[in-house]
Amino acid sequence: MGVSKSHPQALYQLRKVTRFLAVAILLLVAVGFFLPSQYRVERSIEISAPAEAVLEVMLQGQQLSNWMYIENGQIEPQNGTLATQQSAVISYLNTAEQGQLTLLEVAPELVTFEVLPKPGVALVENQLYLQQSGGVTALRWVIEGELNAGLLGPYIALLANNIAGKNFETSLVRLKQLVEN
Repeated sequence: MGVSKSHPQALYQLRKVTRFLAVAILLLVAVGFFLPSQYRVERSIEISAPAEAVLEVMLQGQQLSNWMYIENGQIEPQNGTLATQQSAVISYLNTAEQGQLTLLEVAPELVTFEVLPKPGVALVENQLYLQQSGGVTALRWVIEGELNAGLLGPYIALLANNIAGKNFETSLVRLKQLVEN
């Protein structure tokens, strides 16, 4: 007489779920190998003012925190105009860690700065292109780079445009309001 082994229905369901999750995770990892880990974020706005006026407000130490949006943080206001190779401190609400924004280059048609969001995080080079036509300045903000975040890097790179893009949009609208008012 043979003894039949019967498994409860819940055990079969658990096996199905764990197999499905294992296959899903393997697929995500496999797809991640084929996704690029590079990102490019670009946003632009037109400001009804000459480029010199835009630059003046953009680099004014007291105005930096008023126009540059940093989620859960801000650039600490400082006196005077931010000069090449000068840095501004980025402070955050929920941590004592600080970041740093360093101005690299200022030209009539290009402002380049790098941001170290927090210690141990990769530097992000930002470029602001200014193109004046009549009394209107077209301002274009661009960052691009590569995320080295292991298997999650390609997925984070896909989201970078939305995440950073919203911050850029908010910042550009604030700058426009400050310059035009």
